[in-house]
Amino acid sequence: MSHRAYLYNLDTPSTAENSDTMMMEWKYEMPLMLQPLLIEGGFIAGNSYNNHVDFNNSGLFYDAQPGIENLKRFYNFLEAQPGLIENLEKFKEARDKLFNYLDQLDGTFFHLDMWDIFNMDDTPHEEQAAEWLANIAYNNRIITAAMDADDISLLNYKNLKEVSPAFTTFSKLLNYEDYEYGWICIYQEYKEEEEFQLFEENQLWGFKNKEGEVILSPQFDEFYIFGHHDLAVVSKNGKYGYLDTSGKIVIPLVWDDAFDFEYSEVAVVALQGKMGLVNTKGEQITPIIYDDLKSLNNGTHYNTASNGLFGVITAAGKVVIPFEHENEIQEGYGYYHVKIPGQKNEKIFNELFNYLGEFPDSAVENIEEGLLWIKPHQGVNSNAIYKKDGTLLVAGFEKLSRETNFPDLLVIRKEKKHAAISRKTEDFVLLFEYDAILDIGITQVGYYDYTDQALVHQGDQKGIFNGNPEQLSWLIPLDNYQQIIWLEGPIFALKKNKTWAIASPASQEFSDFIFDLVIRKPEEDGCGYAFKDDQVYTISENSITPTDKETALKHASADYAYYFDEESRKRLISYGKGRKMTDQQIEDELSDTYTLFEQGEQAYEEEDYKKAIYYYTIASEKGHNPSMNNLAHTYYSIEEVEDHDKAYFWYQKNALTGDEDAMNGLGMCYKRGIGCAADIEKAMYWLNKSADAEIAIANNNLAEIYSDESLPLYDLDKALVHFQLAEEQGEPKYTWLGYLHDLKAAYEKALEYYKLGAEEENEVSAFNFANLNSKGLGTPKNNKQAIKYFELSAALGYPHAHIELARIYRNEKGFQDEKKVEMHLKEAKAAELEIPEELLKKRKVGSVYN
Repeated sequence: MSHRAYLYNLDTPSTAENSDTMMMEWKYEMPLMLQPLLIEGGFIAGNSYNNHVDFNNSGLFYDAQPGIENLKRFYNFLEAQPGLIENLEKFKEARDKLFNYLDQLDGTFFHLDMWDIFNMDDTPHEEQAAEWLANIAYNNRIITAAMDADDISLLNYKNLKEVSPAFTTFSKLLNYEDYEYGWICIYQEYKEEEEFQLFEENQLWGFKNKEGEVILSPQFDEFYIFGHHDLAVVSKNGKYGYLDTSGKIVIPLVWDDAFDFEYSEVAVVALQGKMGLVNTKGEQITPIIYDDLKSLNNGTHYNTASNGLFGVITAAGKVVIPFEHENEIQEGYGYYHVKIPGQKNEKIFNELFNYLGEFPDSAVENIEEGLLWIKPHQGVNSNAIYKKDGTLLVAGFEKLSRETNFPDLLVIRKEKKHAAISRKTEDFVLLFEYDAILDIGITQVGYYDYTDQALVHQGDQKGIFNGNPEQLSWLIPLDNYQQIIWLEGPIFALKKNKTWAIASPASQEFSDFIFDLVIRKPEEDGCGYAFKDDQVYTISENSITPTDKETALKHASADYAYYFDEESRKRLISYGKGRKMTDQQIEDELSDTYTLFEQGEQAYEEEDYKKAIYYYTIASEKGHNPSMNNLAHTYYSIEEVEDHDKAYFWYQKNALTGDEDAMNGLGMCYKRGIGCAADIEKAMYWLNKSADAEIAIANNNLAEIYSDESLPLYDLDKALVHFQLAEEQGEPKYTWLGYLHDLKAAYEKALEYYKLGAEEENEVSAFNFANLNSKGLGTPKNNKQAIKYFELSAALGYPHAHIELARIYRNEKGFQDEKKVEMHLKEAKAAELEIPEELLKKRKVGSVYN
């Protein structure tokens, strides 16, 4: 699975339009060279093109024109820096192409869509979007400071956030040959030169070739462009047919209507109010008997209506979904679904039109190779996977791993045991016997490729399994390895009994367990370092040799802090300089905990999280409670240094000392399964202990557990108690407070909280406040107030407000305005909302419809 970021230029946030321009499709990141475009007006709303969950606001939007001006300033600044650009001619070429491209854009906003990347993490998309918004703003502050000071040294690559780890300096990124000075990031759609052009004389149409020679003089009333198979639809005297690029009529003009041969060799034609399919020779593939035909799968199938019922036929006319459905069959991603009148579930068919059963559309997900995953839904708590033939492959499992990126394998969990399934063979590769099955990412320049080699855990044992269905085998059989890391190609490092060995399964070569530590290294002159006593060795595919001391010092420097942990850097420094620690490291170790804590705080505020961890860790190991909390929080919530095991370790260690804030953190670890198995009982135990100490966030966390219908502790009365306690302690959740009072018909109190939430620009609070005003609940009916807050809710990205505004402008005396009704219905339709039947009918005045 490829995880990509997309950049668009568009006019309307969260609404796809034909005028939108896709500017970029890039793996795993927002390229640094284009980040200056995202300088002003940043906000989060629904993605325009990739938003699979209603109201999941995870798209980033920025003002376009200031961004274009800022990027031009950035490139002019780079050009003016002496010695920075290695190939000035190519830089200028890239700059000119980029400036010309940007000058042709006319959309109001830039829209960054990172949905695919956010899917790699269990953190809610909206939270990840907020973090990216902050990171891009942070990077632009550094870039702007460098431009303001005209000092390229201020553009320190190691201080930037979420940039490619394949480079250590900005200069290396800028001058990387395949990067084309940033121009490579721009998406360029290939456009073929048109072979023919249509022209008109005396209201009749003909066509010429690209040299301007007339192929067919004007003689048709209508003439559509040539499509696939070099055929064009033409009409004369109300009848339609097809001609080819020589001007010859190949299908006579006998049809009341005709449509293009788009992708397949069949097209839809109509006669006397009925439709059917013909081939490129004009032969009827089906009888002309259907009420409607719409292309599916690029013309391989057709959504068809007959006698008021819907089904699907192939391009050969074979029925693959019977004509027995009252609603039209809808095309999902890799499957088809059709609504069942009066039911929430829908009939689900896979991409081969095999019937699976009745499920909510929201519970269906395509997991490639024809397999469909049915997720838990109302009344069903487990998962299921269906094969291409529509039969069940596996059911009853608890989780499908989203953390792995195998090309073929799927990892699933059942009763705390993991198994692996091959999508290609639709069969188990590994049964439910393993504690963990993890992928091994193979680093390339700036991104990752993945294989079906899996790191497998079973009890105290680990091994490497080749999950390629054509070569199933244990590369490294399960054994009491404490750790296995992949180094390069066929090379692995194995840890057993606190010592390391180097293994090459392909050649069956294994070293002795003689090393203190083995780590990966940048793939410049080898793939890893092996440490033994005071010595450092470089590992390559064919040898293990002493490391050059100058190289060791280079890799111990701050430029490589992202690549090596602190202990490895110490040992590299010790090896390179001939001593075990630097003076500064010794000084840090001897500092008092308060000083270390303050240094960690300062580094955290500067968003240098690795430095913050360095200071917090030393202080935490000395038992400093605030440092332990900050260290756990950093590992828990900061993506670039995220480490669930360490977050859990430090929260638990601190909670056991009696620290109330750590108890809250530990409770959330148990709730979300962060560094431990999810356990709601343990989560409640620690959260309650923290809440008893009047920690506001713990009360809010408890309230959210009690308000979660999917959890067995669901109890809205208890939820309200804890939300109110959190409010008293200074951390109110106004939307929840309003909603819970609303449910109890305590409308005056609900109004109070909804208004407070609306003042904080919460779109749901604004909507609910408007709704109560429009209905006169808790307050006299006030349509003016309702309009104000419905408009605020809509402006904040909540499209349901448009439907309520349409209701007011349609039905409320003194506010009736059909133009506004149509405007808001248009916005609701653009958001793909279902329009209530009563709003679809225009208001009748006398005998004329307005």
